[in-house]
Amino acid sequence: MNIKCAFKEGLVFGSLLVSSTLSVASEGIPETTLRWAHFSAEAWGSSQADKLFAEELEKRTDGKVDARFYWSGAMGGGNELLELTANGAVDVGSFVPAYYPGQMPLMSLVNSLPLTWDDPILAMETQKYLAENNSYVKDELEENNLHPILFHGLPPYRLQCTEPVRSIEDIEGLRVRTFGEWPPIMFEKLGAVPVNIAMTEVYEGLQRGSLDCSYLSIEGAGFLKIAEVAPYWSDINLGAIAAFTSFVSKDTYESWSPEFKQILDEAADVAEAYEKEEFAKLEQQTLESAQETGVEIVHFEDQDKLDEAVPNLLDAWEEDMCENGQCEAAKSVVADIRKFMDSNDE
Repeated sequence: MNIKCAFKEGLVFGSLLVSSTLSVASEGIPETTLRWAHFSAEAWGSSQADKLFAEELEKRTDGKVDARFYWSGAMGGGNELLELTANGAVDVGSFVPAYYPGQMPLMSLVNSLPLTWDDPILAMETQKYLAENNSYVKDELEENNLHPILFHGLPPYRLQCTEPVRSIEDIEGLRVRTFGEWPPIMFEKLGAVPVNIAMTEVYEGLQRGSLDCSYLSIEGAGFLKIAEVAPYWSDINLGAIAAFTSFVSKDTYESWSPEFKQILDEAADVAEAYEKEEFAKLEQQTLESAQETGVEIVHFEDQDKLDEAVPNLLDAWEEDMCENGQCEAAKSVVADIRKFMDSNDE
């Protein structure tokens, strides 16, 4: 979609939203259909949480607010959705902050740092905590004119390959699908060749032989049908991360009434609780389905060696940010992450 045209459409929609909001000002609830642009497929478990969120909005507003989803980049690619959302060209944008390391270096941290979180719920809650409490992350969101309305998590990333991966030595030289800044650094430490591409391109890369392995969660590998082109799934644990976040523009959020904002929070609580309950279930279901189609689950024998081979990436991230003139923000974010994680270990 042409961004300028989309922006004009967003302005028209915005004026209609204001008018409709005024018509129900006494109740404080806008009457509208939210155009929800999504970078990923409807089949993803986290996408189901987005759908549940929209259903809760419709139910809690007596049908005044509903949503029309545009899946898999139909309203804008993963690298376009930040601008489209911030400009109001779409009403809700679901995308990965790590796809925008230049614009969202703080928010994207929990979306991309491997070998740091074991539990997707903790990763998801860590990112939510930072967005709501860390002043530097809040400033970054404001600078991008974004407000997060729904957070997501991803169980540990693993490897799905065209050949078995049992040891660190097996990883050397492999062309592995990655994304963002930090997964490539991890794989370079392990002697692999990182290839940054979108999830939607992984299947074709494995099929054509330009990739040897995908770096995905089990569930992600399932809905992308990776079993058809990579029959060896390693149980290597590369850490859980936060998934995409669903945003609206800050301008839009601030135009909404306190009553509607409360409904948003209530709907988010329902959707996030649902997603947390689904993580383990979806991973197990996907593994069983993959094995039924002939996938071999390969035990990775060098997990301890891998953990020793890769430095503490949270420390490495802070050092890198300091070298790039963002030391104060980085130290604040890392301190808050450690405080939050420590409080959840008690």
